[in-house]
Amino acid sequence: MLLFNLKSEFQTIHRRSFELAVPALLNPNNANPLIEGEFLQLDTAYKMARGTGVSAVPSFAYFAEQGRYETQAIGKGPFLYLGAYEADTKVMDATGLSVGDPLTVGDVTVATLTRRGLLAVATPGTDFVVGYVTRLPAANNNFLRFISCWTGI
Repeated sequence: MLLFNLKSEFQTIHRRSFELAVPALLNPNNANPLIEGEFLQLDTAYKMARGTGVSAVPSFAYFAEQGRYETQAIGKGPFLYLGAYEADTKVMDATGLSVGDPLTVGDVTVATLTRRGLLAVATPGTDFVVGYVTRLPAANNNFLRFISCWTGI
């Protein structure tokens, strides 16, 4: 099931592997496994972790298919770390969005499970903006198209 699709050329994006705080999320048999296009954030141990609520810190898109053996074996996964990109995603909540709206990361429901995906910024100046809406799901086969503005601190 396709949930995340890059529209930008891959060469312009810095992809980086990070250890996961909970490596069991890489196992597709987990009760709530990590999925492609889900956004995680660095914890205090410099490992990628699922946050809670709306994010006030940078979050990064996981960029590997669910169930890959090499990620499970080493407990690490690839993330789109630096560089702007445009992508389509189904890991989102498009409620109240318009083209040009800023996006943050928060809890969204995908296939009845809670994931970390894109949603509207509720508190400007507090919610961390990861990108902007460029195309709404109704006009894009139920995918939200966005442009990431994250290029680093």
